[in-house]
Amino acid sequence: MIEFGKPSSNIWKFPSGQTPLAPSPFKSDWLSNLYQTSMKITTPITIALVYFTSVHYANGIVRRRQATKANKNIESLSPAELKKLPPAPYSIARSGLFKLFVLAHNVFLCLYSAWTLVGMSSAISQTVEIISNVSNTSSVVDNFFHSVCDLQNGVFSSKLPFRNLEIFGYWFYMSKFYEVIDTIIILLKGRPSSLLQSYHHSGAMMCMWAGIRYQSPPIWIFVVFNSFIHTLMYFYFSLSCLRIRVPVLFKRTLTSLQITQFLVGGSLAVVHAFIWYTDLSSGELTSCIGTTDQALSLFINVGYLTPLTALFAAFYIDSYIRPKKAKNQKS
Repeated sequence: MIEFGKPSSNIWKFPSGQTPLAPSPFKSDWLSNLYQTSMKITTPITIALVYFTSVHYANGIVRRRQATKANKNIESLSPAELKKLPPAPYSIARSGLFKLFVLAHNVFLCLYSAWTLVGMSSAISQTVEIISNVSNTSSVVDNFFHSVCDLQNGVFSSKLPFRNLEIFGYWFYMSKFYEVIDTIIILLKGRPSSLLQSYHHSGAMMCMWAGIRYQSPPIWIFVVFNSFIHTLMYFYFSLSCLRIRVPVLFKRTLTSLQITQFLVGGSLAVVHAFIWYTDLSSGELTSCIGTTDQALSLFINVGYLTPLTALFAAFYIDSYIRPKKAKNQKS
């Protein structure tokens, strides 16, 4: 049984950081060691900071190359003029091997994202079915929220006989480190990386770490929604690598879907704080966000999504609305 009520008082307390790390979901020793290391807070913080600062430094180098290629004095260029500079690709970016690597990279992330989406959808569906067999309600909504909130019996449970959020969530977290290759590709192609991209990648590392480390129920939203968007996005990138023309409408729709996932996903994440489910063992009402550390993950994710949504909205305006207005004015 699910009830909506005021959030647990634990949400407003300072996070303890004392939540024990969940046991490794892997039997392999080296994977378990990787799990232990990657779950330390120093891992995402260090990688995110090194990534963000390195990109900022590399952007300066790339812009100077662009200015040199265009025979411009970079000091005299305005931000708008800097954006219009032609790319200055490195020689490696012109090689066939590099282009093959970029294609393989995009195809891999497309297939991986689809695997995660299908796997998580199946895991949630199977878990809802299991919960419905032991709960006192036939409500799909009640059983769904019970499945994502109950750590002992839901999608995070190690007792389930199939891959669930333990596995899919962890590898999705790890994929956020691999995705920085997107930025490296852009830089090698002779274009600076935008603040949108560097903030997006570095913030995603922290959000996924917090959600998986503290097994915060709303993290399923990040995994499911983002894997859906990434399946489409990397499919589009793969087509672009093959020089298959993609309609502007598809790109515009993709950006709209990205903004929608932030608004809907963030709102749905907050809803979890108001959900109380009936514990199957004790029969007592239990808050979906039951610990200060789970609440920390919620705050990190919502706090991250707020400026990210604004950055994507600005990108949407610059890419699709302003060019259309300029074209109409010329005609």
